[in-house]
Amino acid sequence: MNIKVKTALRVILIGVTVLPLIILMLVSAVNIFGFSSDMIASETGVAGYAASAGVNNLLDSYLSDTKAIAASPVADKAVSDRNSVKSDLDSIRKTYMETHTGILDVVFLNSSGDVISDSLGTTAGTHFFAFEEEWESRENAFISDIYQNNAEYGKDLYIATAKTAGEEGYVSCVIDLTGLQEYITSCKYINGGMLAVTDGVKIIGNGGTGDLASAEQLKTVKDKVPGMITENISKDYIELDDKNFLGAYGKIAGSDWVWLSLYDSSRSGENVILVFIVGLIILLALALICTLVMIIMTRKIINPMLDMIKTMKNINSGNHEERIDTKDMSKEFAKIGKTFNDLMDDAILSDELHKTVSELSDNMLFEYDFAKESMFVSDNFKEKIGINVSGATVNNGKFIDSLMDEDDLENYKRNINQLLKSKDDVGGEFKIKDVNGAELWVAMKVHCITDRLGEILRVIGVLTDITSEKNATLKLAERASYDFLSQLYNRNTFEREFQAELERKANQKVAALFLDVDDFKFINDRYSHAVGDEVIKYVADVIKSKTGETGFAGRFGGDEFVLCISDPKMIENLEVLSMDIIDDLYSGYYSTSADATLNIKASIGIAVSPEHGTDGRTLIACSDTAMYFVKKNGKANYHIYDPSDEETTQGAHTL
Repeated sequence: MNIKVKTALRVILIGVTVLPLIILMLVSAVNIFGFSSDMIASETGVAGYAASAGVNNLLDSYLSDTKAIAASPVADKAVSDRNSVKSDLDSIRKTYMETHTGILDVVFLNSSGDVISDSLGTTAGTHFFAFEEEWESRENAFISDIYQNNAEYGKDLYIATAKTAGEEGYVSCVIDLTGLQEYITSCKYINGGMLAVTDGVKIIGNGGTGDLASAEQLKTVKDKVPGMITENISKDYIELDDKNFLGAYGKIAGSDWVWLSLYDSSRSGENVILVFIVGLIILLALALICTLVMIIMTRKIINPMLDMIKTMKNINSGNHEERIDTKDMSKEFAKIGKTFNDLMDDAILSDELHKTVSELSDNMLFEYDFAKESMFVSDNFKEKIGINVSGATVNNGKFIDSLMDEDDLENYKRNINQLLKSKDDVGGEFKIKDVNGAELWVAMKVHCITDRLGEILRVIGVLTDITSEKNATLKLAERASYDFLSQLYNRNTFEREFQAELERKANQKVAALFLDVDDFKFINDRYSHAVGDEVIKYVADVIKSKTGETGFAGRFGGDEFVLCISDPKMIENLEVLSMDIIDDLYSGYYSTSADATLNIKASIGIAVSPEHGTDGRTLIACSDTAMYFVKKNGKANYHIYDPSDEETTQGAHTL
């Protein structure tokens, strides 16, 4: 067993030393050859773009010549005097041939492609060999595909432009490709780069001409050529992504051609192979030296380490009394062993203290050990909460976070994430379920224990049962917000909630209904204040039944109530809603105290936001004014606020 451990440690130590050298060697190779490829790819693109400028210039000159011929007086005579124009065409052709070679013939065609006149006089009266129906859709001068291979001219292309001469027709210059071909095939650069031009079917370059499929060096990229032809290339060139070639491609101006600048990628490493071999030899020598040094060093290190490992295994298996024997160790290892033994003594003492404190405390304790990936909880935690913490961490849904509702869960996750990030103490109050499924409020405080590098070793937390205190606080808050008699919002709470609802709804409609019980003083005087309290409760119950799920109501004091209606459908039918409330109240209820059925009458004023205002107090005041309009005009009815109501009810009531 010891032999295996020694061998393993030696392999590990040697690997730790030599492996970085091997990685460095591989990374260096990749970088060296990658740099060479990137440099050549970039230079091939730049050189190809520069070389393609010559092709662009030559084709531009042909385009300019064709446009000039189309605009000359001869073009106007071509249809009407086709015989006499031949000499003019021949003169034009010869004139342009003095500037540059290449124009074989100047041809005038009608809109059907029939030749009207040409400078050589060989094709007049026949259908032009290159004419296509799609010419009609071309508005500007254009260049054909590369080779037309007409028997009259040989290998050539044509350039055509539309020209009106009595009828719709065309001027076309037939171009000899010899000069263009010689220029392209002569373009060689960066010791192996070459230029090629293709229309997707034919190709010029690569030391010759022919079909794209027969160009040996270009067979690997021929499938990409159709995409290049149709691609909208907006910049100077695009680098070619191909395993066999480094290079680039771009558009030939005024045509549907593409130029290709290519360099055989297999040759890209030729310039850096010597540098790579020298570096490789140096790295291999360093690796050998490191291996020898590691073998010598492990003889003095491995035996003491094996003794320590054996002791640690025994302690980990449960023999907590065992310690490292330091008698026969070197001074350095003896210090390490003594330090380890002291730490074990302190850890055992700390563990005993921890268990004692946990048993004596009413608080529920938990601890998560990141190294062991284990969760410890105190006995009272198990008894009160009853959760199985096997496989739990502090935030993986298997701890108390599994017992929370959605809102508390979000707050809990936020606190734990803050703890793990900042390593500062965090705390909060959360509602969970206890072992019996009942609601339990707990206050949590969590602390991180870190190593000297700041890495978290453990998370220790305390949960305190605050259910009684929390329920008492909630009850106090609830009592402070509600009217005791009607169990509706009191005035302050209603105004606050109403303003908040207006802000939530923004520009949507929200209605305020101000309700006042008619002749309430008469009820108090005739039947007693106890019966009056019954009436208030009865009115509150009717109002609650009418506010809907999104609405709410409040008692403003005495016999005055205000309703908030925000449901769009209910707002569209506020008049119906108001009459329903009035009718339901008037249907009455039987009072055992008064031994009588009481039919309650009410007046309702209505104000709607944003029509009557966007502020809560303003809307309530408007609805109050509308209600007093009803009071002034017969009671037991409703009225929607109108600014003119202010004059009618002025001085009647102030909120």
